Amino acid sequence: MADVPFAQSTGNPGELHFPALGKTIRLVEWREGDFYDSVTRASGAVTAGTSLELFRDLSNKNLQHANLKTPRRIPSNSEFIMNRVGVVIAQAFSNTVTDGDDIMKVAYAGSLTFQINDRLISQGPLIAYQTGYGMSGATTRNNATVLTTGIASAAAAPQLLVAQSVGDKDDLGATIDFKDDIWITASSVMFVLTGRIVAILFCHGFIKKPQGS
Repeated sequence: MADVPFAQSTGNPGELHFPALGKTIRLVEWREGDFYDSVTRASGAVTAGTSLELFRDLSNKNLQHANLKTPRRIPSNSEFIMNRVGVVIAQAFSNTVTDGDDIMKVAYAGSLTFQINDRLISQGPLIAYQTGYGMSGATTRNNATVLTTGIASAAAAPQLLVAQSVGDKDDLGATIDFKDDIWITASSVMFVLTGRIVAILFCHGFIKKPQGS
């Protein structure tokens, strides 16, 4: 990934050109936004080889958790030009504030694999996939911290080197995987979560309005 512009102005009002795709879009037909999904892991020891799959299980998820209705696919008659993919560890969910130590453990122990139609788009340590989303600041709450994976600013979120075009027949695939640190610790001991964590993956870019909308 590299923090480089993925679109250029054509000089015509409301138009953007994507060199890597050979595509020009009119912004009146598109909007900037995200497709996203969430996964969760309960408290306790995380074993080596644990894998959390995104875009698969959508049942009972509300808009704060996911905005896809069909596993692995964007809505029918939609088109998506993606320029960023990132993961944020939720700082809170329901009535629970996520433990700061748990956020750090997941961010540094996990890795992300992201694919379109089983074609590898991006892969690397979870800490590298900043979204620019999250809360920052300070709290007066005792023994509490405000942590997020990266700076809470869209300008700090790295872009894909090449924009990716996604259609309604394409399959999105992503996993968050956890392996041991045996080369550092000289043992296969994994980390322990003190509470439940929720990880949200965001695919950011331009979304074309469905025909007839």
